[in-house]
Amino acid sequence: MKRIILHTILFSLGLGVSMAQVGQFATAADIGNPRLKGSATYDEKTQTYTLKGGGYNIWFNHDEFHFLSRKIKGDFLLTANFQLTGNENGNGHRKTGWMIRETAEHDAVSVNSCLHGDGLVVLQWRLMRGAYMRDPEEEIFFPKQYFGESIIQLERIAKKITMRIAHPGEPLEEMGSITLPELKDEVLVGPYVLAHDTNAVQEARVWNVRISTPVPPDWHPNRQVKTISHEGLVLGSRLETLDIATGNRKVIYESDGRIASPSFNKDGGEVDFEREGQTFSISLAGGELKISGATLSTGRPESDGQFIYFNDGKTGTSQIWRKKPDGSDPQQLTFELDHAWFPHVSPDGKWLVYLAYPHDANPKKAVAYQRVSLKLMPVAGGAPKTAAYLFGGKGSLENPCWSPDGSHIVFVSNSEKR
Repeated sequence: MKRIILHTILFSLGLGVSMAQVGQFATAADIGNPRLKGSATYDEKTQTYTLKGGGYNIWFNHDEFHFLSRKIKGDFLLTANFQLTGNENGNGHRKTGWMIRETAEHDAVSVNSCLHGDGLVVLQWRLMRGAYMRDPEEEIFFPKQYFGESIIQLERIAKKITMRIAHPGEPLEEMGSITLPELKDEVLVGPYVLAHDTNAVQEARVWNVRISTPVPPDWHPNRQVKTISHEGLVLGSRLETLDIATGNRKVIYESDGRIASPSFNKDGGEVDFEREGQTFSISLAGGELKISGATLSTGRPESDGQFIYFNDGKTGTSQIWRKKPDGSDPQQLTFELDHAWFPHVSPDGKWLVYLAYPHDANPKKAVAYQRVSLKLMPVAGGAPKTAAYLFGGKGSLENPCWSPDGSHIVFVSNSEKR
């Protein structure tokens, strides 16, 4: 068993700053010199971050909070699960979420996704260094409340920032977008936490943390609209497993190039996948790659013995269908706004997992590099729920993806342009 490694933050000169790597982030720091210092740790086994932070607020022209960050240049897509833990009787405006910040100065230009202890969800920003944030001019309030675990996504395309949020199992909802004309190309990004109380410390748990590089679409329904070509475009790839019961994901292998078509081996202890035209295998615990002799059945319809499951776009939206082995009795199973691709039946025949593309994606062709999600639904009928949010598409889920015991799914997500 891989041992748990906790990267503990050491604070230099009493300023609450650490240059030690914490998971995929380079720096942990108390911004604005809050009276009570914060910390950040990373559990390598569960791939979970724990942040603790004091601070009065992120507001007006002075911010106080704990920030776990790294530098990133250009466009990006940030997605993670967030939950405030402990301090249940604390200030209702204690908060956590993703932050984009030009510098670590207390009055820097920033964009903040705010998940509050009282359920309030806000996107707020500071346009210029030293400027006072104003209510309501620099805020967008979401009508829904979010308590407990929530999924937050923050996307940058050029100067435009978009926030999305979801309760577990629900699709991401777009909360709103803002444009910062003067936002620098290189910024700090990462999760943060604060107590909204100078005499308290708030804890937040952050997991399923994924940072990806979004790319413009290569298709448009109007052929007169020019789009870019994805020919030759290569983003990084992650080989991931998803625990069906908990929703926790784990990265077991990362590559600078394209990997695709993952599948568990017969005993469930290893995963086979394709990379550069060759099949490899790797243990669920990670480690060295091995050349595999497995033959991957990419894209073949699956059967549970009674029905064959497939996707079809005959309605104009790609949906999941099933039919008997002789082709008779076709039945439509999904009636989604989004396009459904690549259905896979669980070993016990009770569940289907499939890949959901945005409704404005190409309905006739599964392509890579999209904001997609894994959907899970009972074969006997019932509404699907969202099991994972990822940047991926073609190559993510073509192969049979269930573990032999039906407890996990394996898939590929895309990361950053290297």
